[in-house]
Amino acid sequence: MPRLISRRAFLLTGAAVSGTALVAAVGGVGYLATVDVDGLGGHVDGDSGVLNAFVVIHADGRMVINVPKTEMGQGIHTGLAMVVAEELDIPFDERISVAFPVEPLPAYSVWFNMLQVRPEEASGPVVWLGRRVIGQLGFIATGASGSTMGMWHPMRVAGASARHMLLAAGASRLGVPVAQLTTGDGFVRHEASGRSLSYGELARKAAVLPPPDEPVLKPARQWRLIGKSQPRVDLPAKVRGEPVFGADVVRPDMLHAAIRHAPVFGAEVARVVNEAKVRAAHGVVDVAVIDNRQVAIVADSWWRAEQAAWLVEIEWSKTQADAVTSVEMAARLQSALQTEDPYDHINEGDVDAVIASGSASVIEASYEVPFVTHACMEPMNATVIVRQDGSAEAWVPSQSPFAIRQGVLKGARWAGVEPETVTCNVTMNGGAFGRRSDQDVVAQAGFLAARHRGRPVKVMWSREEDMARGLYRSHAAARLRAALGPDGMPIAYDALVASQSIIDSIAGRNLPINPGPEGDALTVEGLDKRHYTIPNRRMRSQNVPSHIPIGFWRSNGFSFNTFFTESFIDECALAAATDPLDYRRALLRDNPRHLAVLNRVAEISGWGTPLPPSRGRGIAMEECYRSIVAQVAEVTIAPDGEITVDRVFCAIDVGMVINPDAVVAQMEGGIVFGVTTALMSAITIDSGGVVETNFHDFPMIRIADSPDISVAIIDSDLPPGGAGEPGIVPVAAALANAIHAASGRRLRSLPLAATETIGERQTRRMLRT
Repeated sequence: MPRLISRRAFLLTGAAVSGTALVAAVGGVGYLATVDVDGLGGHVDGDSGVLNAFVVIHADGRMVINVPKTEMGQGIHTGLAMVVAEELDIPFDERISVAFPVEPLPAYSVWFNMLQVRPEEASGPVVWLGRRVIGQLGFIATGASGSTMGMWHPMRVAGASARHMLLAAGASRLGVPVAQLTTGDGFVRHEASGRSLSYGELARKAAVLPPPDEPVLKPARQWRLIGKSQPRVDLPAKVRGEPVFGADVVRPDMLHAAIRHAPVFGAEVARVVNEAKVRAAHGVVDVAVIDNRQVAIVADSWWRAEQAAWLVEIEWSKTQADAVTSVEMAARLQSALQTEDPYDHINEGDVDAVIASGSASVIEASYEVPFVTHACMEPMNATVIVRQDGSAEAWVPSQSPFAIRQGVLKGARWAGVEPETVTCNVTMNGGAFGRRSDQDVVAQAGFLAARHRGRPVKVMWSREEDMARGLYRSHAAARLRAALGPDGMPIAYDALVASQSIIDSIAGRNLPINPGPEGDALTVEGLDKRHYTIPNRRMRSQNVPSHIPIGFWRSNGFSFNTFFTESFIDECALAAATDPLDYRRALLRDNPRHLAVLNRVAEISGWGTPLPPSRGRGIAMEECYRSIVAQVAEVTIAPDGEITVDRVFCAIDVGMVINPDAVVAQMEGGIVFGVTTALMSAITIDSGGVVETNFHDFPMIRIADSPDISVAIIDSDLPPGGAGEPGIVPVAAALANAIHAASGRRLRSLPLAATETIGERQTRRMLRT
């Protein structure tokens, strides 16, 4: 059934039905017209000129570029600062610093993610309205590989606007027409007279001038920064140990809290059996039950709080999930694949008629993946103070100041307190992968801060709580069918995935309304294979609810559906007795952009050249986040079955590249993340709870076992696509296809090394160290 708004947009904008956004909408067009969604107006702040929402220039020439995106190691602060520096015509050097702005201006909102319209292409009344309602809501977030896509154009415009204002200020000071002036290296110059003024000298005057309506952008032929690798702006400080991550936050008179969650999701606190004993422990200030679901131990240090938490005895309520196991949950997935009424996302042609005709060879296969967790290196944490004057402030390694604000308000309300204002400080974070977009830990800190008003409270989950009581990517299973014509190519494709709805779970925890699980677009990402020419196509999904909380996870549905579909394409190629590369080339006959990426990865990997015995190559590709990525994996299978990933080759068309080094780094990081997940990651359920508790039983790949990685970037004039998640997407399928090529074994479930020795080897190494 077609929708006027996507479920992802519904999820992201769901809170807009209450609070300020609804008031804004009801206020009418006149009110919304006053909402400044571009942020191009300036003002003076002391000796600095704030030229717009993104550019601040100090009198000494130092510049602060506001980047409203969380730096999580992906280099976004560098890339978007480069865009502004390019348009400002300044060198990318030590004079530039980057800040995450605290004020939630409408210009920082993620309306691109919600409306799915590129800013450089945005027009029409729906976009006009959507930008203002979303901007008024103050929804600022980092995710969905959308930071560059959503912000590169607005920040180009901001840089160009600031340059034009500086030129106008220079013309006024020098008494010459703007047309006689040029800019370069942070100066406005009048070549005819040899005079020049620095941006620092002009900043205050420029900041009070009206911004141009449509500032002229620099043509690509004049770019000096965009498209050329630049050093990361955050690395020097990180080398010196200066950046503050959430775990590093220290505030005066701060309390610390450790948390204990129920062993089975959904259980409530019946009673704290030994509360008096825990309260008497050294340094303990408070023992509190949060929302009837968690117990917090508050102390004068985190270690004392955690030690006291080891002592606590909690009686939990019974739940219907107390006896649930992974085996039972997997059986539910398989049962869902037999459903008679799944949700139709795509139904083109007549798949059933082609398959039933008997004139085509029918290939069918089923695949399955387990739950997995994010395993961020920095555990979940948040620091919040609720002051006596009604103001609140938070310091959180979050992907969204909106989530921080809502989390603080939610937690404080649990304590019967209604903060008047919430100031959100987004710190550096040690890995996120979607996990830090939730409100859970912030709400806990908000509750405790309201309970201990006037003192900051820092909540830190232990690794065990984070691993076994957190959020997860859903398990999933799929049944794929294809009817192959006389030439072996598919003439019908039928895909059904069974999984727990991502959107339903997230909305249920974080939003006042819920669109429901049916037709969840995130669940079917990567299942449609639109880039392959197949005349009859059907894509369906079946929600399989469970008590396990699901959250955003790096590449969401792509992380399992591409494993399913690209493994299946190889099986079709095998049935057609065709090389997997040539098979895909034929399927891409109508999509030259995709074909170019596939051909490039084949070229750099030496596809078709002989390999030694027990080694194999596998190939996979996907279109995701407005980028196209293809990978070839090479593996070696030892006599005892141990899998070694030798090399991974990656080609990506990410559109126009701002910082090539950052794109390569994202591909490398995504591939390592993907290899880890594909080979050894699984969350298992027993007696209703998560079994895994730390890196000894949920291991990460080590440097010694990481493959050599080669990345090729395809030249493109298209606007930027996403780079944060595509690197992980084809990895599992490429590995599975390589394992089949090396051994003849077709593995249709993850993790691929579940019965091999690599996981045991990783565990032994961790125990030794």
